[in-house]
Amino acid sequence: MFDPIKDSLDIKEAITKPKNMNSIIKIVAHRSNEQRQEILRAYFNKYQRRLTDDLRNELSGNFREAVIALFFSPIDYDCYQLYSAMKGLGTNEDTLIEILATRSNQRINLIKQRYPELYKNRSLIDDVKSDTSGFFRVILLKLLEANRANNPYPDEQDCNNCAKALYDASKLKKDKLQETYVYMFTQKSREELALIAKIYYQWYSKTLFEAIESLFSGDSKKVLKAIIYALLSPSEYFAYRIHKAVKGLGTNDTILIRVLVSRDEIDIERIKRYYKQLYGKDLYTTIKDDISGDYKALLLELIGI
Repeated sequence: MFDPIKDSLDIKEAITKPKNMNSIIKIVAHRSNEQRQEILRAYFNKYQRRLTDDLRNELSGNFREAVIALFFSPIDYDCYQLYSAMKGLGTNEDTLIEILATRSNQRINLIKQRYPELYKNRSLIDDVKSDTSGFFRVILLKLLEANRANNPYPDEQDCNNCAKALYDASKLKKDKLQETYVYMFTQKSREELALIAKIYYQWYSKTLFEAIESLFSGDSKKVLKAIIYALLSPSEYFAYRIHKAVKGLGTNDTILIRVLVSRDEIDIERIKRYYKQLYGKDLYTTIKDDISGDYKALLLELIGI
């Protein structure tokens, strides 16, 4: 039976010398996010200290980052990732794309509301405006408006017209091409865009992915692809993101932690199935072979065999 007071006491004991990382792993990997929020409150009530501050002081490396990530609420974690992507010099466009292209209208509105509460009245919209440019910025700002339709029953004639409009846009001037794509990709519902993509392929023997590949470049191309990929097959998209994090030399631990933490209670089992199907290797084995130490033990416990 879940007992937040006992968990908070056990974590306190685990981070006191000699440290017991296995105890921390067994607790945090087997609690829901809601339960971890209760542990935070119990810890503060007992010690008048923030657990995340003590974890930051007592743990280290990617293990520390993963443990602390698990104690964020989902909205706060999105806000933290977005803020981190834009603070200081340079911008991590990859993070902006992954979050803003995959969150629901409701989630985006909650993120916009929470962001200034966490970061000294900063506006997420203003931060995106100042840190991005060009058509990429236009797409992100449209996504932040959170005006995507919620229409599970698309009108076939309208989708026929949309598919034709997307094809015809390739012959238009750049601004009209961009305007057409940003409207379709940020306003149409998942079901509408799925039907538009199907019709587009039937009529023109070309996928929307292939159309985007030939018509756009850079971050604009990445975000448009991410939108349609994540809308039509979100678990497959996040399997791809994990593969991107672990393939080749080195590991992008930021992506790996963010995906596993943010999808933990949503679709991790489906992600595991897609990963095996797409890359011929199960996710558990991939993680086991790619990272090490307590960090590996935590992620393996989180995803399960």
